[in-house]
Parts: sequence; structure tokens; C-alpha cells
Amino acid sequence: MPDTVSFEQQDGIATLSFNNPARRNALGSEELDAIEKALGTLDAATRVLLITSSDDRIFCAGADLTQILDGSLNGDRFQSVTNQIAELSIPTIAVLTGNVFGGGAELALSCDFRLGREGITMRIPAAAIGLCYPVQGIERLTRRLGVSLARRLLVAAETFSADDMLALRLVDRIVPAAQLRSEADSYARALLALAPMAVTSMLTIIRQLELGELDQQTAADLAMACSESEDVQEGILAQREKRTANFKNR
Repeated sequence: MPDTVSFEQQDGIATLSFNNPARRNALGSEELDAIEKALGTLDAATRVLLITSSDDRIFCAGADLTQILDGSLNGDRFQSVTNQIAELSIPTIAVLTGNVFGGGAELALSCDFRLGREGITMRIPAAAIGLCYPVQGIERLTRRLGVSLARRLLVAAETFSADDMLALRLVDRIVPAAQLRSEADSYARALLALAPMAVTSMLTIIRQLELGELDQQTAADLAMACSESEDVQEGILAQREKRTANFKNR
């Protein structure tokens, strides 16, 4: 794995971090290959993925424009990686340590949850430099944000402050810089404490609904499996006994 990307898994939480602030954490072919490899090695025990940056100034600037211009990288390659993130069966949390630009915004919006620090901004400047954003990316952003906000982000290339991002629900929470990483860790551990079968089942159903492709039978089967699981019995018993549930994912 290149020095520009790091990946680790520990105690059920995986962390993917961008480590190339000199290039604003732009993702070239090597970085995208590393991310794809990391996603392919997620342990069965890993139940939450954090995506973050080692730098407090920049989260990610998206695809490396130098490689885009010289033809060694195209938007479809970047899109395939964000698609994989969006389709993971476990919850994903984007930890926005710094400013979010270009495809970095789509990468963040491909995650299930987004926590950001005070003072950051978000902008997709594709229209300002003459690029049409990749079609699948436009589709995802429009689906998740709505037509009006997608126009502002993509067509008007507006810059959104941290307060704007929170008000417009581009992020779920804005916290002081000194607390962001611990807040993200606490959020990830809170997700770990939940019944994994219920979490993954509802994620699957929500994503199908988002795409307008709900498979009623699959959804019913997932709900039934949860209702008949050992975990639901443990969860109810733990509630009655006022203790932490010990879920087994079965």
C-alpha cells in the first residue's frame, strides 16, 4: 500500500486514511487501487468503516486532476471506488477533518454518516474548470441531496461552510476540531454495540429504497430473519435486565 493511504482494522472498526496533504489528498490510480484492495480485505469481524484524513486542513480533493488531464485516470475509475464504498454491507462514516473538494465531496456523500469539524468548507468546482461531473456521481448526489441542492453543488459550484453543511444535511454533525476524532470513534463504537444483523438488514433495505429498487421479498426475508434471530431474543432480554446486550450476529 502506498504511503499516501493507510488502512487498519482493530476491534471491529476499520479505518481508511488519506495521507498526502501536499496534493490535497487527491486520489490517483495508485491510491484508488490501494483503497479498492483495502475494501476487498475487510474482515468478517469488521462492522464499521471510518474514512478520514491524517491532515486537519484537507479531507480529500477527489480524483487527481493531473492524471485526469494526462489520460492516465478517468472519472469512471474514481466512480467505481465510490460505488464500492456506497454498496458496502457495513455502516461507513466519513470523518471530515478538513476541507472537502471535488470528488472528495461525493466520496463523503457515498458514506452512510458524515461528521465534520468546525470551520471546514465543501465545494465541487467541476463547472468552474470546464468538467462535467461523472454521470453516476451526478445521479448519486441528486438522489441523496435532491435536485435543488445538487444544482447548487454541481451547476453553480457553490462553496458551503460548515454551518451550511449542517443546515443542508450535507453532514450529520459538526464538532470542534479537538473533539472530532474521539467523536467519530465514539459513534463507531455505538454502532458496534447494535445488533449487526438488524443494522445490515436495514442498510440493505434503505439502499434499495434510495435506488427505487426495493425487492419486497428480500426485504421481508431480511426482516423475518431478524425477528427469528437469537440476537433479537438477547436484545429484548438485555432491555428487561437493564444490561448491555451481547449480540452474536445469529
